[in-house]
Amino acid sequence: MPCRLAALPLLLLSTLLCAAQSDTPLMITVPAGARQVFQGLGVSTFNNGAYTVLAPERRALLARLIYRDLRLTTLRIWWAVETFAPERGQALLAESFADRYVKSGLIAEARTHGMKTILLGPEKPARWMLTKPEDGNSLIKDEEVGTYVAQIAILIQRLRDEHHTVIDATGIGNEPPWFTPAQMAAAVRLLRGELDQRGLQAVKIVAHEGSNNDATGLGYLDALIADPLALAGLTGFATHSYNMAARADEAERVQRTGKEFWITESGGGIGLPETEQPVDAPQAASAASRFLNDMNHRATHWIWFLGAMDLTNGWPEEHDNVQRLIEFRDKPGADWYLPLLKYYYLKRLAQTFDVGCTFRAAHSSLEGDMTWTYGHKPQVTAAAALNLDGTWGIGAVNYTSNLFTRAGQDEFNRTNTGQAAKDFRVTITIAELAAVGDQAFTLQRTSATHRDVDEGEVVMHDGVLAFDLAPLELVTLRQVRR
Repeated sequence: MPCRLAALPLLLLSTLLCAAQSDTPLMITVPAGARQVFQGLGVSTFNNGAYTVLAPERRALLARLIYRDLRLTTLRIWWAVETFAPERGQALLAESFADRYVKSGLIAEARTHGMKTILLGPEKPARWMLTKPEDGNSLIKDEEVGTYVAQIAILIQRLRDEHHTVIDATGIGNEPPWFTPAQMAAAVRLLRGELDQRGLQAVKIVAHEGSNNDATGLGYLDALIADPLALAGLTGFATHSYNMAARADEAERVQRTGKEFWITESGGGIGLPETEQPVDAPQAASAASRFLNDMNHRATHWIWFLGAMDLTNGWPEEHDNVQRLIEFRDKPGADWYLPLLKYYYLKRLAQTFDVGCTFRAAHSSLEGDMTWTYGHKPQVTAAAALNLDGTWGIGAVNYTSNLFTRAGQDEFNRTNTGQAAKDFRVTITIAELAAVGDQAFTLQRTSATHRDVDEGEVVMHDGVLAFDLAPLELVTLRQVRR
């Protein structure tokens, strides 16, 4: 019903607003033009043994929830090089590694559930390779870069030859302080040669896997670009998505070189409590916002830190459980496992943006390209893509809340979360649908109180559609095929 305010004095008119008008208007514009093809979500795992000893039916349930329902395509497995080469000249296929990933059936299980890519995550060089062995974070010696990457190639070869296990891709090191940019370029160049001479030309290399997308990270990307052999041997740039996710700077380098862009790790939201409650809307909205941000900045792969992992010090909460999507315990009873709220946010996004969809750019009337970087985060992050079946998918997250302000916060945590709660009326315009008349979309809403609620069909007219978006809420829209 329209508001009846015409007869009111102007001052009163300015303060009395209809409910529909109380929402802040926001325009999202999606210009024409295909960008990157999305290659799917992933998770990483340590498999500390708790998963392996679960009863078969429990393990099957977790595998279905993680691999199938999230439509994952990549499993990242961790590897400590120091256990493989604790001393110079050694090349041990550490039994703990084989037991953890191969003999446990974990890799085979992942393949059965559709994992196309097993990504090796080398953690760091052995201490004897470092300039200061007593300091585990010191730089690697120049003369040991080749030794280090040879260990990676040897492991991949031995897994193939001795365990009939294929590694599809590998990194160089996880959030590496051990390499200068020049050493990282040399590592990629030398690793490509080590793999190729062992008949492992199909193994992809991604680098540099820095923790933040910032000026330091750009130095590594630029070093890789400046080395023709390193760039030729590299399948994709790789970074992580935490407090400073992908930006226009990284996207420009991806576009210029034609490389893939792998987010090989995203985890618990910065500036939020490190102990996550089962229904934690700030953590869920943070995860979904970063996914949409990274898609807007040309990411092709997106991997969450931990899929399903046990809790050992408390239930259902313990310190750093924020890194999990599903937590479990080997106890009798129906409450032995628990998907956290962010699991449902990512599941909804996976069902909106199919593997193989092609993303477009997206621009906000409020915050431009909605970059998730240092400082207060975008209030709304939205993205859109065209799926292979011809339907469009749209996702939007409202990352505002009054929950961000907590007693005892330091300045960093206070200024690197979201802003105060605000409701938005979002109008999205997709240029490629501007002349096609009315198109039906299914609207799904996910929040702390709504799990993937289907609100039925809404109509986009000549490329324009509007919807309400409440604090910490995820709204997705998928075009209806007729």
